Amino acid sequence: MRRDSVANDRKPYLVPALGHPNVCALLAPPTPRMLPLTRQHEASFAQAHAAMGRLQSALKHIPNADMVTRTLARREAVMSSQIEGTKSGLQQLLTYEATQGTGALPADVRVTQYYVEALALGLERIRIGGRAVLDLALIHELHASLMRDETVHLPIGAYRENQAWIGSTRRIEDATFVPAPPSYVQGCMEEMEASMLKYTAREEEQAELTVLAQLAIVHAQFETIHPYHDGNGRTGRLLIPLILAAEAYPPLYVSGALLRAKSEYYAALASIQLQGEWSPWLELLGDAVVEACDETVSIAEDLLALAERWEQELRSYRADSASRRLPRFLIGYPVLSVQQAAVGLKISVPAANAALNNLRAAGIVSLVNERQWGRVFQATEVLRRLDQSPDPRQNT
Repeated sequence: MRRDSVANDRKPYLVPALGHPNVCALLAPPTPRMLPLTRQHEASFAQAHAAMGRLQSALKHIPNADMVTRTLARREAVMSSQIEGTKSGLQQLLTYEATQGTGALPADVRVTQYYVEALALGLERIRIGGRAVLDLALIHELHASLMRDETVHLPIGAYRENQAWIGSTRRIEDATFVPAPPSYVQGCMEEMEASMLKYTAREEEQAELTVLAQLAIVHAQFETIHPYHDGNGRTGRLLIPLILAAEAYPPLYVSGALLRAKSEYYAALASIQLQGEWSPWLELLGDAVVEACDETVSIAEDLLALAERWEQELRSYRADSASRRLPRFLIGYPVLSVQQAAVGLKISVPAANAALNNLRAAGIVSLVNERQWGRVFQATEVLRRLDQSPDPRQNT
C-alpha cells in the first residue's frame, strides 16, 4: 500500500507490514464516537429509521411472521455469501437443508449453510442475553461457525497470524489496502468492543449515537481491522442484524442491497480506510436499510397473500387438516421433505406425505427431483417471489 494513497490524517497510523518492511500497513484508528453527518446524511438516516419503524409495525400484524423471517434469513445467507464470490442460490441452500446435505450440490452451498447456522447462533445468544453477549468471544464463535471447513488450513475463531492485504493480485506491493500486522489486531478489537460493541452514551458527548450510526461504525471498523485471515466480510455483515436484534428491532437483512451495489460497497469501505471519508458508506447504508425494510414488508405481504390464495384453493379440506395448514408452513420451508413437514406440523410421516400429494395435485408444490432426492417438494411461486429484485423506482 503506497503512503501517498492515504490521507494525511491517516498517515500517523501507518506501520511497516509484517515481513514487508518497505510496504505500509494501516493500524485502524480508534473507533469513532461520532459521525460527520451532513444534513443530507441526517435526512437519509431519518428515512432509514422511519423504514425500520414501518417494518417493526408491519411484522407485528403479519401472521406467521416467523416463517417469513426464517426464509429471509436464508436469503440473507445466500446473498452475503455471494458478495464473497459463492455461486449457490436459495433453492440450492433449501434443497441442501431438506436433504440433509446428501446428493450432488455445489460445494459452496455448505459455506452458505454455515452462515445460516452462525446467524441462528448469534440471534439465539442475543435473544437470551441481549446486548451484553455481543462481545469478542461471540464474534470468535461466529467466525468458527462460518469457517469450520477451513480448520486444516487456517486459525479458526482466532485472529490471523500473518500479514493480510486486499488487492487484485498476490503481490502485497499492488494491494489497495493493507490492514495492520497481526500483533496489533487484539488491541484494535478490544478497543472496538469497549467503544462500540458495548456502546453506552457518555456524558461528554453531544448526542447519543443512533442504532444506525452504530451499525455504520461497527461494520466499517471491523473491516478496517480485518481481524481474520478469511471470512471477515461475512462475519462483519453478521454484526448488522445482531446489533439490531440486541436493540429490539426485528430481523433486517441488508446483504441483498449491498450485493446489488457490490462495487460501491467495497469502494465506500475503502474510502473510510484510506481517506477517512465516511459519506459514501453512510449514504449506501442508509439506502440499503430503506431498501431492505421495504423489500421485507413487500415479500411478507406477498407471501401471506400467496398462502391465503392456496388456502382458498384447498377449502374442500377441513380447516384443521394438514393440507390446509401446509400453505403457511411453505412460507418458511419453500423446499421441504416429507419428514420436515411431519415434524413441523406434528403429524405422522404418512399424513405429511398425503398432504403434500394433495398440494401437488392442486399445483401448489412439485417434486424437485424424485430420482435424486426422494420425496422432496418445492413451492415454486415462493421461490420465484424471493428471487425478485426490488423495483429501483420504489425508493425514488
